[in-house]
Amino acid sequence: MLLEARFTNIGEWKAILQAIGDIAEEAMFICNQEGITFRGIDSAHISLLEITFPKSSFEFFECHATFFGITVNDFKNLLNSASNEDLVELIIDNPNKMKISIKGSLQMKYDLNLIERSEVNTQIPKIDVTSKISLSPFMLAKIMSNIERVSENVTISSIPGKIQFLGSGTIGKAEVDLEKGNPELSSLEVSKDSSSVYSLEFMAKIIRNIGKASKNVNMEYGTQTPMHILFEMPSMTKVEYYLAPRIEN
Repeated sequence: MLLEARFTNIGEWKAILQAIGDIAEEAMFICNQEGITFRGIDSAHISLLEITFPKSSFEFFECHATFFGITVNDFKNLLNSASNEDLVELIIDNPNKMKISIKGSLQMKYDLNLIERSEVNTQIPKIDVTSKISLSPFMLAKIMSNIERVSENVTISSIPGKIQFLGSGTIGKAEVDLEKGNPELSSLEVSKDSSSVYSLEFMAKIIRNIGKASKNVNMEYGTQTPMHILFEMPSMTKVEYYLAPRIEN
């Protein structure tokens, strides 16, 4: 047996597979006694997603060190047949196929063909962090939607006591300010005034997909640096996202 795992945090898995599917059609997972991990980068090398499903996030978990690859949409479509109250079991007992059992009001079984292993060696970007922000996923998604009304990019600027989200385009300008003390802003640490521009096409999508299943969102960045976003999930699952800045001419 290469892998036997059971989990009930189905909403998290669905949200995470949606996010993975936004950057890659196929995904390679590394599995060992500690859990299951994924790291992938989009074809334009603008965003990087790293997922860790630790052993503690499963109802039951046993694995021998192995790799397995999936076509993301195929796995996502099968998992979408599960409701959030169900139990999902994954079994790999040969390197070419994953058995998926969904147990709830209906008992469902699927066989998912696995894809060939490919080597992935993606480096995590280094960031000179000067600002750290922690806020609710609902508020962050609302801010992104408001900026998207006028702009394809968002400028995020922070000073001690305040963070500003700014966007501008052909139809006008949008600005959202959050000051320290706002109940939706649980933490704001600024060691140096920071400002950077990011693509909303990438940032807003990941925030909507993962944010809906997360408890809190932690962001850290500096001036003209990549953005590092850590999503706090109800289980011990760890979701980290890195987004390259847009360098304005």
